[in-house]
Amino acid sequence: KQWYQRRVAITAGQESFKRKTKEHDQFFNVVDSQYQELDKVINFVSTKVVHLGDQLKQMDGKRKRALEAKELIDYINEAQKTGTISSPMFTDVSRIHEAARVLHKITLVTQDLPDKGGKDFSKLQGVIRNITEKIEKHLVQDFKLCLHHYNDEKYRENMKRCATTLNQPCFSAYNDIKDHFIEVRLKTPFYGDNIFSAIKNCIDETSDIVSKVFSDHDSIMPKFIKRIFKEKIWKKVTLTLKLDVFDEPEKHTSNDLEQSLDSLAELYSQTLKLSADLSKYDNDISFANEVKKSIFVHYLSKYRDAEIEYLVKASSEILTQFYQSIKHDKKVNQDTFQTHMKDLKSKFKHLSDNIGSSTTSLNNEPVDMPSDQLLSVNVTTSLLKIHERAVERCLLLSDPQSSSEVMKAIATSLLTNFVTNHLEYAIDYYTENRPPLDSKYEPTIRPFLTTIGNSNITYHNLDKFFNERILPNIQNSTIQNEVRKIRQEEMSRIEEKISSEINHSLNSITSWIKIILKSRQEKDDFNSICTAQSATKACNEVCQFLMDNVIDTFKGPIDGDNLQHVMMELGVRFHGALLDHLLTYQYSIAGALQLIQDIHQYKQTVHHFKEPFIDQLFDVMSKLCQLLIVEPHKLGEIWDQGCLAKIEHGFLVQFVKLRVDYRKSNIQSKLPAYSAHVRQ
Repeated sequence: KQWYQRRVAITAGQESFKRKTKEHDQFFNVVDSQYQELDKVINFVSTKVVHLGDQLKQMDGKRKRALEAKELIDYINEAQKTGTISSPMFTDVSRIHEAARVLHKITLVTQDLPDKGGKDFSKLQGVIRNITEKIEKHLVQDFKLCLHHYNDEKYRENMKRCATTLNQPCFSAYNDIKDHFIEVRLKTPFYGDNIFSAIKNCIDETSDIVSKVFSDHDSIMPKFIKRIFKEKIWKKVTLTLKLDVFDEPEKHTSNDLEQSLDSLAELYSQTLKLSADLSKYDNDISFANEVKKSIFVHYLSKYRDAEIEYLVKASSEILTQFYQSIKHDKKVNQDTFQTHMKDLKSKFKHLSDNIGSSTTSLNNEPVDMPSDQLLSVNVTTSLLKIHERAVERCLLLSDPQSSSEVMKAIATSLLTNFVTNHLEYAIDYYTENRPPLDSKYEPTIRPFLTTIGNSNITYHNLDKFFNERILPNIQNSTIQNEVRKIRQEEMSRIEEKISSEINHSLNSITSWIKIILKSRQEKDDFNSICTAQSATKACNEVCQFLMDNVIDTFKGPIDGDNLQHVMMELGVRFHGALLDHLLTYQYSIAGALQLIQDIHQYKQTVHHFKEPFIDQLFDVMSKLCQLLIVEPHKLGEIWDQGCLAKIEHGFLVQFVKLRVDYRKSNIQSKLPAYSAHVRQ
């Protein structure tokens, strides 16, 4: 029963809710309909109000224009009748801008007055012109006064109002105040050592003022920049650079030329940088480029001759100072060389009486060669430095058409002064002043080899300079091949002279070894009956000479494959000279043992050559010595063994004949049968 009552109550509630919901829905529909009607009314009223406002505004504008027209007519009538305008607006300074605007309108009206009907309006126009000039004068004075306080925002704002007012057709002083503004800004003092930085700051500041005061920024800044280029930069250039240095460079010192060239490069570089910075004010700054060219045109046209003259003088001074520092009197021609050679040869004259003597007296005193080296790495560094600076100036100051020619001149200057006047001179000096091959003095090869060592370092620096600084800047030009050819010819000539001098050094070493062997080798060294316990005096001196004055002397300045070739050639020549020397003696058994000791010491010495082939040559020489000590009947056993089998049999027979017992022991009969043919 309770459940039934609850169900009835719930059903009744649902019905009541549905009924109320339907009522509310009907109510809201009515409200929405009324709201839409109200919105339409509001929109209609708003449209009417806006339309009415526009009409009122138009009417008010017409009314104001009518009032303004009436005022203008009154002013014109008064001016026509009385010759002046009595309104306080034209005499009150605080209303000068308002008066200017009115005058502008009056001027427009009076200019359009017809010259008909017998009426003359020239008097009226004169009156208006006088009033306009007075106001214009006040505006200009006010602008100039405020310009002196342009950093103050209040004065700057007043400058803007004056400029805006004057920039009307009725006034003619607008361009005048722009010119005055530029003149005042040009008088701005430039502080600091770098005038270009000061100029840039001045231009930036001026641009900021112009943008806040004038409406035609883009027409004022180019004019201001052009003036500052012509007056400030031109003045700086003319005060810094001397025209006569560039017009007649041959009359000035290298210091004057260097200072002027560096100053020109610095000024031109700073001007280029300033021009680039100014592009933010005008993308087309051709005016600045034209002014820039007009400032530097004379100096740039004379640059090439001044640069070449500087390199000639500076290079000459570097070389002269170097030779003076080592107290060397440089010989500059062949006649001077020949004179020096005569003096040098006279020092050997006292030895002529001893030539031909069987026993020659040796002297280890060196010839009169300079104690200091004639080739300096510091000189090369200095020459490269001034030529590298010249390359930098060339790239900056030369136009594309002449740049390659200037580069060629720089390259030629470097090759002439370094290769010809320094490196080649050092080689030629040693060549001309070296002692003859038959000199009785120990050969002095260390100075020349030190020169070779220094030349390797300097040539590397020179080659690097050409590859990094010269050649990349003349690519795709006809000059490139010419410069390559000049460099190749210069270096080929030097290499030929170095090769020739090395060959002469090897000959002098070989000759000196022969002199030692001839003078120090005793006749009984290899024909003694007593067995010696050490190497002979001649052997010791030869080995000591090679160890102390030759091997290490070559190894320092020469390296790589070049050292290998030189040591190989020296070893072969030494072996040949020693073998020729040994073939002039007769050997006893004890003497052969003495020879074996000598050969052993020679082998130890030449082992420092680091050439396996030379070691093999002396190994063969050591094997040859066995032919001098073995019993005669055993010669046939070793004749064709080992390395001896590769030697020509005729030479083996010749070597066997050096035995003291060759005839006594009838060794000839004990040699292999084919030796008879050799004997014949």
